[in-house]
Amino acid sequence: MEINNFPSLYVNLFDQKTLAIDYLKSIIKQNKNNQFTSFANKDNFYSGLNTEQGEQLASTLKEKCKRRLFLNRNKTKNGIHFHLLLDDILKLKGVKKSLVILFVPDIFFTHINKDNLTIVLNKLNAYATQHELSIQLLIYGSVTASSFTPALLSLNRHLTGLASMTMISDNKYSYQVHFWADPDGIQSDRRFVLQKTAQDALAEVQVSAPGMPAFSNPHDSTLIIMSQDVLDEDIPHPAHVQLAANNAAIIRDPQIPHAATVILSCQSPEAVRQLAADCLHLRQQAGPQLKIIIREVRQCLRYADETFLLLAGVNLIVPYHLPFLRMMSQVEAMQGQYMTRPLPDNTEELLFHDPNYHARGYLDNQTFIQYCHTVMQQFTSPRLGVVLIQLKLLSGMQPEECLRLCHIRRDGDVITACNHALYVLFSAIRQTDIQTALNHIFDVPVRDLFRAVHIITTPYELEQELEVIDKEALPVSAEIKKITTEPAIFAATGNRQPEAAALFATPKPIRFKGES
Repeated sequence: MEINNFPSLYVNLFDQKTLAIDYLKSIIKQNKNNQFTSFANKDNFYSGLNTEQGEQLASTLKEKCKRRLFLNRNKTKNGIHFHLLLDDILKLKGVKKSLVILFVPDIFFTHINKDNLTIVLNKLNAYATQHELSIQLLIYGSVTASSFTPALLSLNRHLTGLASMTMISDNKYSYQVHFWADPDGIQSDRRFVLQKTAQDALAEVQVSAPGMPAFSNPHDSTLIIMSQDVLDEDIPHPAHVQLAANNAAIIRDPQIPHAATVILSCQSPEAVRQLAADCLHLRQQAGPQLKIIIREVRQCLRYADETFLLLAGVNLIVPYHLPFLRMMSQVEAMQGQYMTRPLPDNTEELLFHDPNYHARGYLDNQTFIQYCHTVMQQFTSPRLGVVLIQLKLLSGMQPEECLRLCHIRRDGDVITACNHALYVLFSAIRQTDIQTALNHIFDVPVRDLFRAVHIITTPYELEQELEVIDKEALPVSAEIKKITTEPAIFAATGNRQPEAAALFATPKPIRFKGES
């Protein structure tokens, strides 16, 4: 099927590069006359793909695109200016009736103001009109949804189409059309579910009716059902609360009113996955009026876990430090509410968003690079990011000396060493928590231990820095690797590993002269 767009500018936004590549492969297979330009160099464009995926993509581009351009490898990070690159592209002669695809990392638009963005859009529109061709601008990165979508919506008169694509599960995507005009008509505010076919094309999937039943009774229920584990030992059983033996007893009960309140317990990180699946089942069975509350009875939940549980249809998560009586006040405040958030269609889609952490502590350079690419594809939430931190060494300091002072206890956080710096990767972290997390993994304040700290949050810059890590690889002794990896932050005390031998001077009582 030939793509039938006006000779104008269309913009597609993606949370991550792999999504943009999947969309790219699909549209060039639907069009006979393609021209492709990447605003990243060739190594950066193919990074994160395995050898087979890279070869298949290169073969598809060669077969389907008459012109393929990549950013010059010799361009330095500080020497890249989007308007200069764009001017170079616009000097090329356009082919009538062709599809021009511009593949652009979001870093080029991170600091662009509204006036300059308007100029860019007008230049692209003028080029498309002059050469009678269609331009698709594919922008990928973590800030597209949070900041760039509103900016483009406010400049809608300079665009003919705007859409964004996010991942639902493996090979299944949500394609949100904000507005799109072509010779067949105009569409706006429509959502399509797309699935990747065996031929690497994206095909629409018919969406079934919503999983939650409609309101069967407009009245709210006063029934509160609580797991026995939620109740504190020194707190008497509230008379208006019905106690259940445990979470399983509540989940198995088929007679729970559709508007009741259920309070479940969470005691360990290992229970989160099953608890989320159970909550989604409860929500789909009872509908939007059921209030599902989870109390953390032992400190075990990370922010990523809380986000995962909320995605499963949980209304409220009560943190460990909140007293029981204050929790009951929160329960009262929940009455009369109902769930309006979109939910996964099934457990498989839910578990796709499960924050699995496969590593902790020190990783050698190549393993570190592979792990970075893996977690970059996993975490797509605008509130949760993957952050790479470069810690430049002080003059005279050796990497192993700094690593002796590093102790990582949080699953998903890893560190590696290069000749000039240490690199720390925080998986699934909020921007506001970066400095706190960084100070927690070193025995000495970071500002005293390193010459400079550079925080990298955009996928484009992160991939560029991974190339540096590959070139500056440094072997580290097994002893240092063991020191940097502490027991998990929520590990049970019974499983605590024995403390390592002291590496530096240890404090001892002062002995005065004459004392034995």
